Amino acid sequence: MVLFTCTAEAQFLRDRASPPTEMRPLLLTRSFAIKSAEEPLLLLGSQETDYSSLLVNPKEIAIIKIYKDSAILAPLGHKAKNGVIAIELKNKKTLLKLTDVLDYFQVPEPHRQLRVLVNKHPVNSERFLADIKRIEKVEVIGQDKENPFGLSWDANEQFLNIVTVQPE
Repeated sequence: MVLFTCTAEAQFLRDRASPPTEMRPLLLTRSFAIKSAEEPLLLLGSQETDYSSLLVNPKEIAIIKIYKDSAILAPLGHKAKNGVIAIELKNKKTLLKLTDVLDYFQVPEPHRQLRVLVNKHPVNSERFLADIKRIEKVEVIGQDKENPFGLSWDANEQFLNIVTVQPE
């Protein structure tokens, strides 16, 4: 995770608790956590995913092979720069892509254009795969304006948040 901080300084603003003659600078700070693409690419059969975009019980994942050799990874291009891990599920089950999950939860068309989060953390919607039993609900949320870590520079941006079932 990479953290970016933007600090804007507004000169000569007066704190209400200060006397009217005392002026001092006011610093406004907002931080944004941006997930770096340092995760390896996961290959589940012919489907590409990553750990944050794969909603299955971690105990169900079996690692088949780890690829690090650049000659083998070259055909996959930039997306394999952090390696590739071939995985399979210990218990075979159907995993749904994002559009199928949105259909299942009957998400209206206008909301399908929003950026996708899982438990309020950004994910790669193109690599999203999920066991439907791991999802409690899909909701539209805005940014938490009180949280110093933002998801967007637009304070009014809305997101499609997928809430997972709490582990047992």
